[in-house]
Amino acid sequence: MTTPFEAYLNLLQEVGRLLEQLAALSEQKAAAVRQDDLLALDEVLKQEQALSLNVRGLELKRMKLAPQLGLEGTSLAELPSKCPAELELETRETVRRVQNSYKIYRSGAELARSTLELNLHQIEKLVIAAGGDPKDLDASVSAGYTAPPGTEPPRNMKTDFRA
Repeated sequence: MTTPFEAYLNLLQEVGRLLEQLAALSEQKAAAVRQDDLLALDEVLKQEQALSLNVRGLELKRMKLAPQLGLEGTSLAELPSKCPAELELETRETVRRVQNSYKIYRSGAELARSTLELNLHQIEKLVIAAGGDPKDLDASVSAGYTAPPGTEPPRNMKTDFRA
């Protein structure tokens, strides 16, 4: 039988696995941006959103479990000092893995963000070189995109709402 603290550790381990998956998606996102592959970028963003929702769900579970274990306000780094003695080694290892997964995720996310920003700056330079005003880009985004008449999005970007 799993104790409540072991359930808490299992939850943290799942968070670590999701962070690793998000890190891999960050790398895919950066690659899609470098290759100007909007369809691949769209797919990665959808996957990233789904994983982020899973992380949020786990965070809600963690917030419910923490008070039951007397861990409210306890940081991840402090967790080994508040765990049952028989689980201290497992807790330290879990904390180390989650912290490492988070660092890898943040690094990948920063790389993807930088790559996106670089491409946006290049687009602004192209607009300026063509005699346009980059401020007009913001206005066109807020106005929304309207496809020319008679054009349809690719099949994989359509949604079937029939139930």
